[in-house]
Amino acid sequence: MTNPASNTNLLTSTGLALEVVTASADGADAFKAPEWVQITPRGKVPCRDGRSFTFEPERLVARFEAEGIDVPIDLDHGIMTGTRPDAVGWIKELQARAEGLFARVEWLESGLEVLRARTRRFVSPTFHHTKEGVTTWLHSAALVAAPALSMAALAHADPTSQQQQDISMKGIAEALGLNPEADEAACLSAFNTFKSGTVAKAVHEETLAKLEATTSELNGLKKAQHDKEVSDVLEAALSARKITPAQKDSYAALCATDEGFEQVKALLSATAEGLVRSGLDEKKAPNADGGSLDAAALSAKATAYQAEQAAKGITVDIVTAVNHVKETSA
Repeated sequence: MTNPASNTNLLTSTGLALEVVTASADGADAFKAPEWVQITPRGKVPCRDGRSFTFEPERLVARFEAEGIDVPIDLDHGIMTGTRPDAVGWIKELQARAEGLFARVEWLESGLEVLRARTRRFVSPTFHHTKEGVTTWLHSAALVAAPALSMAALAHADPTSQQQQDISMKGIAEALGLNPEADEAACLSAFNTFKSGTVAKAVHEETLAKLEATTSELNGLKKAQHDKEVSDVLEAALSARKITPAQKDSYAALCATDEGFEQVKALLSATAEGLVRSGLDEKKAPNADGGSLDAAALSAKATAYQAEQAAKGITVDIVTAVNHVKETSA
């Protein structure tokens, strides 16, 4: 409508009204005045009288911030018409959101009484606009009983709480590996599937303890098997008189690893049977300083010779290495 006091075009409740939901199903005791309410939608909006208006929330916010003046909320546009000049609340802040223009309201007691009674459930803005219907600044807003647009309510008590809920649900969906737009039912289904694949902490810890015990037992069995095989090989070498009893411990030390065991078996395989008993079975074999090599020294020198030849690019097997050491030590 046109403001009688000037040539400025104003649209009031005859053109737009948005519902303000103020109480929950819990009844009056659960009443909580909305801190944020939607003032306008975004974009071009048709009115029942055939006109249409375009709302650009960013423009309205910029004008409000530039002026630095709180915008009043009254009853039934009483401030504009002069019938009810008192405000029932003050708009302290405006925000441009995807849905439209939102206002943070500081309600006065008179406004709280109206909201609590639910006699006026809608917000209707009064704003200046161009001839083309583009809104330029917000003059005021009013609580009214009848909406002017024949469309569903566009606002609720606290839009920020719903936005926070949407953001939270998106985060849950992403954490479950779903599309961020997945609904609550999809999230719940994914969570139940995930939960069915998990085990209790106590069961998990018990399983780990059993695994460690089993691993320790297997390692013990493996060592026992290795020690038995070494003992069998050395006992067979003693019986065949390939080694003397005094050499047994030295050979056993060389067999501590799988690689050393294989080398000892190759060395014994290349050693002729039938060593003449010397009567020195319980004595240590003479060392290199006495002019001969015991088994450990022979094996060490043979291994060193292999490494020396390998550095030259020559591969020498253990039997050849042992014979070489024997020949050069004679």
